[in-house]
Amino acid sequence: MYKFFALALIVSCAMGVQKDTKTVLAEIDADNFGNTILSTVQMYLQAKGNAEEILVLLNQVLAGLVDDQNKHDNVIRVDRAACTRIVTDLENSIAYHTAQVAANAQMREDNEKALAEAETDVRQTIQDIESNERTFAQEEANRNKAHETWVRKNGEHDDAIAAVDEATKLVQHLSLGATFAELKPKFEAVQKRLIENESHGALFQPIVTALTELATKVDQKAIQRILQLLSQLRQQLVEARSVLEDTENRQAQRWAEFSTHLSNEHNRLVDRKNQLEQSIQTFKTNIDTATHFYEVHQLELEQAQETLDAEHEWCALQESTYDTQTTERQRQQEVVDRILEHLTEKLTATSQYLGGRF
Repeated sequence: MYKFFALALIVSCAMGVQKDTKTVLAEIDADNFGNTILSTVQMYLQAKGNAEEILVLLNQVLAGLVDDQNKHDNVIRVDRAACTRIVTDLENSIAYHTAQVAANAQMREDNEKALAEAETDVRQTIQDIESNERTFAQEEANRNKAHETWVRKNGEHDDAIAAVDEATKLVQHLSLGATFAELKPKFEAVQKRLIENESHGALFQPIVTALTELATKVDQKAIQRILQLLSQLRQQLVEARSVLEDTENRQAQRWAEFSTHLSNEHNRLVDRKNQLEQSIQTFKTNIDTATHFYEVHQLELEQAQETLDAEHEWCALQESTYDTQTTERQRQQEVVDRILEHLTEKLTATSQYLGGRF
């Protein structure tokens, strides 16, 4: 029973091999490359009658395919290295230009903000300078007016004191025995001077009255009373003049200090204005520079990105071409290997197939 089964299996395998050979060769023959190789084999077998030369030829074809694959392996290695290097350089370039675009955009934004603040500050500083100058002019005018008033009042006091001194001298002459008639012109002149002194007219009225009385009656008691009045009046005038002078000196000192403060403040404001105007120019220059380099790096970035995209596309094409050609060579090697296998191991069946092709 077992022997019968084994014999049936052997017969079945033998019939299967013949069928497989024909099927395999038919599949090879359906392929353009396989058809060309089989036609070449058929031609050699018909011409030579043996398979030795065709085996040599097929092995050469196989070796050529292997050599082509090795060459293309070397080419793809070079291409891959170039792709890696170029892509890395482009990615580094993109990273650099991206950073520069961001940096210049930030620089422009910072300087635009600083420019706006500086322009606001310089406008305020100009207003402060104008206010300072108005204050200085007003205070200087007030000081000059106050000084002129003091000069006038001080002169009036000097005139009044001089008039009192002159009246005192005349009265003293009377006390020493001079007659009123001898001194009458001078008395009249002194009286007129005292009466015409507008600022001290009320103060001088008792003296004028007393001097008028001397014109009708001269006695020592009256003279002493007048001299006492003149002395008191002179003391009042001197004290009043001293008060005015002290006030003038204090006001002059205050103005000297305040004017120095205003001048220093004016110089400080002018310096600040100049610094702000210089800063404004610097900010504008920085904005122009940042804008220029922003645009330069943005253009470089776009070009680098386009180049990188093209490089990726080229590298992908090389890989695709390599894969396609490698697959094709492997298929061709398989075709040659299968034909070699049939010529070396199944020559009879192969010859029969080739004999019946056309």
